[in-house]
Amino acid sequence: MEDLYLECPSCDEVTLHNVLKEKESKKHLKVTVKCQECGTVHDIEKNFKLKDIKIVISRYDESEQSVLQIATDEVLKVEDVILAFDESVEITALETEDSRRVSSSAAQDLKMIWAKSVDVPKKVGISINSRESTYSFNILVPQDYVFEEKKIYRAGRDFFRIKQIKTEKGNFSRELARKIKRIYGEPVKPLRDYTDLTEYML
Repeated sequence: MEDLYLECPSCDEVTLHNVLKEKESKKHLKVTVKCQECGTVHDIEKNFKLKDIKIVISRYDESEQSVLQIATDEVLKVEDVILAFDESVEITALETEDSRRVSSSAAQDLKMIWAKSVDVPKKVGISINSRESTYSFNILVPQDYVFEEKKIYRAGRDFFRIKQIKTEKGNFSRELARKIKRIYGEPVKPLRDYTDLTEYML
């Protein structure tokens, strides 16, 4: 049996489903499916078609293009997390058939999906600024790692306080690693209360 991307009533999001059983009549198609995420089994009783949609998945500085089959009436949104070939990806952009960038759309109107993997660790760039100099380094942390402004961190021999967390939507005082574009900090004297990032340094 084939696999389909459908909305799961338990997960409340689009996930990959295994097709367990199909029953077709002249009026409609009844499909029994099982969500690969939570195991929920449910029936879909409607006529639907599948559409091949190009998807570009980014992992660090590399991108890979593939084709996903998605039910035409499924609505996708920027920041939705979906499964693509057993990999969780977050949608970063959607392009319609008439080459417009949109924040949400039914699959039937889409030409291209851009997404980033949320399974691989997130590469975060950190810049430390002092009066005398500026230096930068990168770390690899889990996608759901949380950074906070004014909190003290250690990286190797250096200690710093976060001054600014920059994301694609602006600056935030607290944010998940997967949403961060860059972190800016200032050097501080060694303290007992800190979070150690040394193991994540590249």
